[in-house]
Amino acid sequence: MVMLWSAALAGVGGIVGIVAVTVGGGVTLGVPLLLLLGHPGATAIATVKFALIGSFATGALVHRHDKRSEVVVPWVLWPLCVVGSVSGSLLVTGMDERLLKILVAVLMAAVLGITYRTDLSAKAAAPGPGRPHMSAKGVAAVFALCVYSGFFGAGFGTFLIFALMHFFGLSFVQSASVMTRINLLVVGASVSTFASRGVIDFQLGIPMLLGCAVGGMMGAWATKTLSPSRMKAVFLVFSVLLCSKILWDAMVPA
Repeated sequence: MVMLWSAALAGVGGIVGIVAVTVGGGVTLGVPLLLLLGHPGATAIATVKFALIGSFATGALVHRHDKRSEVVVPWVLWPLCVVGSVSGSLLVTGMDERLLKILVAVLMAAVLGITYRTDLSAKAAAPGPGRPHMSAKGVAAVFALCVYSGFFGAGFGTFLIFALMHFFGLSFVQSASVMTRINLLVVGASVSTFASRGVIDFQLGIPMLLGCAVGGMMGAWATKTLSPSRMKAVFLVFSVLLCSKILWDAMVPA
């Protein structure tokens, strides 16, 4: 029975890992699934973030070996990502459980709306004198997103892809590659905070991490072979179902 449960968690982790490195919705899918299984909000967030380390690590390795998706971003993003992520993760552990569930549903709804209206097939902008390599607004947006990622992070990867495309002129594939590397950094930083506070369920997290590692490789491959519109459609369907169920559970008294 334990083996079967671990295999099921690894399967869930595989799905979450694929989504995490494609359209960036790993937390958006993973956290609601654990909430539906009855786990506290802080534990669900911390455990899913721990598992996602696997997907971002393998996804980053796959992207690293593909020169088409390699791109340089301002160096200042990396330390700011760590600071933002740790700051946000310190907020989530003391939040009221019912409020956290409602916030999960609201943020998921916002992610759905933005994802639906965004064209993920946009090409990389051509560099020129009017487009500096360093974008102050872009750096500020990425830092704010990293604070949000440490706090909860539903749709963080999706938002990050949009920000990289908008402020830095990257293509979807390039943005997915950078998002994967940034996610590995910020998730690792927030997980260290969660671990120090004892809110990670490693019995759930380890099988999910193994599944996410496989899913991360598959997802990195998918960004180069599948159309962005198909990936977006799958993400929207899963998220609508989960968002509806979580919002219902949060609003209806037990």
